[in-house]
Amino acid sequence: MDWLWLIAFLALLIAGGAAYYVWQVVSAHTRDDFRAQQPMLRVTNMSAMTAGNILTLIPQLENVGRGVAYDCVLHLGGWEGSFSVKKVYPQGPRYQKHAASLVLGPDTPLRVKLQSHGYLRLSYRDRWGLKYDCWYPVTQFPSTTPPLYNVQIDLEHPDVNEPTPSFWEMRALLRKSTPSE
Repeated sequence: MDWLWLIAFLALLIAGGAAYYVWQVVSAHTRDDFRAQQPMLRVTNMSAMTAGNILTLIPQLENVGRGVAYDCVLHLGGWEGSFSVKKVYPQGPRYQKHAASLVLGPDTPLRVKLQSHGYLRLSYRDRWGLKYDCWYPVTQFPSTTPPLYNVQIDLEHPDVNEPTPSFWEMRALLRKSTPSE
């Protein structure tokens, strides 16, 4: 009777190990498929131009991911306005870099008074409508013509907020059909 229990325990252990291995393979495949269709929109280059007391920042947006980014909005804290583009495609035949112009005049709050937490926010959605945010820190430093401030945006250290769906949510999203282009 003891041998029967030992054989049953070993069979259960082998079946459980095989089920765990299959689960790991399926979940890794689902996660990889989901990640392969996510966009990754970033500000890859920043230019600045000064004309008198007017500072113009020209950030360049690029989709370095593999999915299409929808409803892209760029907003600078302390600047009235935003830049938006409907779709940003990844590398391929439709690939484009987008440049925005953020004109900061001498009366812009970001240039007039020192702010404790400045940011450049880039938000967009993926093909399923999941929201992504990318926050770039902005520092202010005194201009050569006081009382104005110039701004510097750190493109190297963004704070990225991406959706983290569960395994079952990823599978459901992957089964949805693609939106009409």
